[in-house]
Amino acid sequence: MHILKFAIDGLDLYHDQSVSMDLYAADRVAAQAVTVHRLNGIGAGICSQTVLGIAGLNASGKTTTLRALNFVLDIARGNPMDADHLVYGPLTALMNGPMNTRIIFAVNDNWYLLESVIRTARAKPGQGDGAPYESGITLHFTEERLWRHNGKPVQKKELADFHIFKKHCEEILTRGIGGDHELPAEAKRYIPAYASITSGLYAEQEDTTPVMNYIDSFRTPFSTPSVPPDIVHTFDRSIEKLSVDDDGKVHLKFVDDDHERIMGQFDAVQMLSAGTIRGSRIVNATVGVLREGGYFLVDEIENSLNKKLVETIMDLFASPVTNPRGAILVFTTHYPELLDHLDRKDSVYFAVRDENRRIQLVKYSEGLAKAAPKKARVESKKSEIFFSNLVKGTAPKAKDVAAMRQYIKSVTGASNAR
Repeated sequence: MHILKFAIDGLDLYHDQSVSMDLYAADRVAAQAVTVHRLNGIGAGICSQTVLGIAGLNASGKTTTLRALNFVLDIARGNPMDADHLVYGPLTALMNGPMNTRIIFAVNDNWYLLESVIRTARAKPGQGDGAPYESGITLHFTEERLWRHNGKPVQKKELADFHIFKKHCEEILTRGIGGDHELPAEAKRYIPAYASITSGLYAEQEDTTPVMNYIDSFRTPFSTPSVPPDIVHTFDRSIEKLSVDDDGKVHLKFVDDDHERIMGQFDAVQMLSAGTIRGSRIVNATVGVLREGGYFLVDEIENSLNKKLVETIMDLFASPVTNPRGAILVFTTHYPELLDHLDRKDSVYFAVRDENRRIQLVKYSEGLAKAAPKKARVESKKSEIFFSNLVKGTAPKAKDVAAMRQYIKSVTGASNAR
């Protein structure tokens, strides 16, 4: 399953209450390009991105946007949607009414457009059938329309606009709409209100597209049973073995140790660097995503990691040698220098706040073309564009920095200092 484009309307925190994102290569792709994944079948003319970066200041909406992507991934995979989900659950707090989603995605050689209307509702006593509702709120798909592409080769220009794509599709299934394509009553027994009708697409074969997210802090520092030596040595060459048993005990052996140390996770954290723990976990998870061809969402990818190691992780996704199935890494960062490692302009987004403090997600290639057409025609360092505030909202306002400096001068008694 590949998502090519999505949009969500009805989120209060966003500019115009809407967020959208392209996950395909919208700009020209050179014949020899290797940092994108070329799709097959009717989508043979389309390439999906393999690495996308979202940069922004603190509280600019980077994490919220990553949550939105996780949300639509679960919709497209037909997973039960949980209002209390640890990752995307906070999105429900931003709903000011019905949420409308549009998703263009491909499953095998079929391309679809899904339009859904999602509402929140109070869970009734005894309601559930496996759907968690700790907050007492459930998500319901009240209206849905599913279109399938007519089977002719998909053109890139169709992906530029949902309405254009729809013109090349036929409606095959609806829910809550009525008409010839309405989901049969018998099927509604098996597709609950808190799951999309896309779950029917995987009735005969389970969707194996994995989605790994490192958006929120994990409750335990070690979430995998073991870390192969070839991975952990990249972060700390003094470690010979690092694994976790079924009881949660950490087995640790250093190269110069005569014996293996067995300890609790808290003690292990005191002995290992944060970079070793986080880096090993990220690369270990990367292996699973690359093996199956899925999505890896990483918030603040630079945390505790050397820049070169972060670039190495990006390269694992960017190369078809290590990423033969087109797995996709989507990361956020406070440090736009990492974006300079990406060779495409359409794989970079800036998260900014408008004059009303609403989140805007600006594609770098489009934002630059609008703000400075001459610069858009030449190769510029993405970090320089970010720091220059050419795309408004990518650098702190000078008056805010000056006000902070003035405050600190006043409380430190340095009023006469320069």
